[in-house]
Amino acid sequence: MRVLLLLILATLASIAVGQNRRSHSGAFFHSSPHGHHAEAIRGGGAPPNDACENAEAIAVTADCSSPTAGNNAEATNDGVDASCDDPGADLLDVWYTFNSGPEDTVAITLTPGPDMEDWAFVLYDGCAGAELACVIVPFSSTNVVVSPNTDYWLRVYSNPTYGVGGAFTVCVTGPVVVVPPPANDECTGAVPQALAIGSTVTFQGDNTGATDTEALGLGSVWEAFTLAEAADITIDYCGTTPAFSDFFVVLFPDCPLSGAIYPGSYDTTACGDSNGSLCFSVLPAGTYYYPILTGVSSTGPYVVNVTAEPLGINAVANDECVGAIAISTGTDCAPQTFTNGCASQSLPAADCGAIAGIANDDVWYSFTATNSDMSIGVLPSASGNMDPVIELFTGGCGSLVSLDCADDGGQSELEDLQTTGLTVGTVYYFRVYDYRIQYSIADANYELCVVEGLGSTVAVDEISETSTGIIYPNPTHGDFTIQVDQRATQIDIDVFDATGRRVIAEQRQASGGLVNLTTAGLLNAGVYVVRIDDGTTTKSERLIVR
Repeated sequence: MRVLLLLILATLASIAVGQNRRSHSGAFFHSSPHGHHAEAIRGGGAPPNDACENAEAIAVTADCSSPTAGNNAEATNDGVDASCDDPGADLLDVWYTFNSGPEDTVAITLTPGPDMEDWAFVLYDGCAGAELACVIVPFSSTNVVVSPNTDYWLRVYSNPTYGVGGAFTVCVTGPVVVVPPPANDECTGAVPQALAIGSTVTFQGDNTGATDTEALGLGSVWEAFTLAEAADITIDYCGTTPAFSDFFVVLFPDCPLSGAIYPGSYDTTACGDSNGSLCFSVLPAGTYYYPILTGVSSTGPYVVNVTAEPLGINAVANDECVGAIAISTGTDCAPQTFTNGCASQSLPAADCGAIAGIANDDVWYSFTATNSDMSIGVLPSASGNMDPVIELFTGGCGSLVSLDCADDGGQSELEDLQTTGLTVGTVYYFRVYDYRIQYSIADANYELCVVEGLGSTVAVDEISETSTGIIYPNPTHGDFTIQVDQRATQIDIDVFDATGRRVIAEQRQASGGLVNLTTAGLLNAGVYVVRIDDGTTTKSERLIVR
């Protein structure tokens, strides 16, 4: 899924830069039956329409009742740069061709399947012709002006930088009738409702026909509320039927838009009906604007509830430095489980030698140094996708001085801050936050420990508690051996990263109950799950790659 925040107006450009380094998920949340991450398995070969000259012929139809099915999971790049995408990108494209017939305008509808994370299309007036339209992540039909009785070539692709390809459907029809936009299509059309602490305002409307007037990347309508005093705020879609699976996770304090406020957390469980809920803590008095986006499964009637509570109701206890949780230290890691809940930003994000992220959900901890060398380990849940950052401070809560930070740039991977030169007996504070605007919606929990010496070993301890197979060496720098039943011959091996993506799928022959696997260059440092199927039993074990 692309970060639609990159399409927000110029006033938010600095935010977009901060999000460009990693996961292309940011201000926009989209749910699918299979979650956010999937990986195409190697093997099977490129599709027949992988090249422009082998484009599959499709017809212009009256409607999309019988769309053409396609799959670009194993496609290769066969075209020039797309004007709306990254220069030099290795686009995974497949090709179609159609004749416009009597139409002078056609509507192109590209619908991704549950495992397709990134989707886009380009229309050309020839196999190597001029580009007529280029659309990234379309969530509705796109009208394109054409010449009657003319052949055109349609390139459907995914940019692997932002997500894998997969199954999809596409159709070309006559022009789609444009529905007049709602009265609150622009933020200036929103009518602010007064919201008092302890009360809820409910907005009901319909975003059908909404346009992208504020350049958020999707059509949107706007609702607004006014706080007379600071409060903790919850925004939810509870009661929207059918449930909206796509929603924006940014609130704006001005119209025209000139800033952004990010939630401390959000989820799709609080409502009990699969709708989304966002949590903002310590929201100052003022008027706020919230967009309801159009999306694949989020167009039509909506219900949006905004509730105000007294300050401190929503936030976790360690939201600020003064509430820091004291962590005991030792020579071995004794991990404790935490979450950053509905936290709010205390300090700007740290710059750990790369682009600074967004510290909208930072939470605080402290420890007393028992050694001059200490390590802080944070291991996100294997079913979550947190991208942790750790920043260490010296001094008290009112006089903090940043001492060190750790940010290796990987989602769902162990973050290990190793620091030297500490003063034994001194109390140090540190904070933990997710690098991105995005919150780990699948599982926001993480394990944390502080140990003497260099290297927290938090992930190693977890393996000893949860492993059910035999892999060694573990941790490894790339190569490892799997011990299986002596009678086993053919072994299926799947390796999943901590987000659930299958990154390796191999079939190996066992010899003497052992299978060797070389993963050099295939696996980055992090936590993985190895699933081993010997034809009789299936086992799984955690694997740490250094």
